[in-house]
Amino acid sequence: MDNVRILKGYSEQERKELEEAKDNGFNSAFDVIYGIIKSEGDLDFIVKKYDEGSSSDNDQLAKDIVDYYAGVAKFSESKKYYVKLSKMGFPYLVKTNYGIDLFRNPGSGYKEEFTEQEIKDIDPRYMAFAVPVEADNE
Repeated sequence: MDNVRILKGYSEQERKELEEAKDNGFNSAFDVIYGIIKSEGDLDFIVKKYDEGSSSDNDQLAKDIVDYYAGVAKFSESKKYYVKLSKMGFPYLVKTNYGIDLFRNPGSGYKEEFTEQEIKDIDPRYMAFAVPVEADNE
């Protein structure tokens, strides 16, 4: 689809709620909009966006939801980063089942690619060591 509109102005939490709503039980845009108006379902951040929005903001929110469900709008792909703590190539920050750890090289089998928000959620100071995945692979 060449004419897909990129949805902007959504927090990570709002984006996640809409993505999960589409995948888990809200079968149509109408179901999502009804859930927002009635404050039903797992749409806390979207409900807050609706409650705090103006009439025109809410019209845009409804249009975005309809377009997202129709496949004519999508969220942009989030840029991914490694957190590379040394110029020597290691260690890399990874997220394991037990928490945050360090590994010598990427490919550990654990989560090693993070969005900017995920890095900031761990510790904003790690952004100084963030390397775009594409740049590290060159």
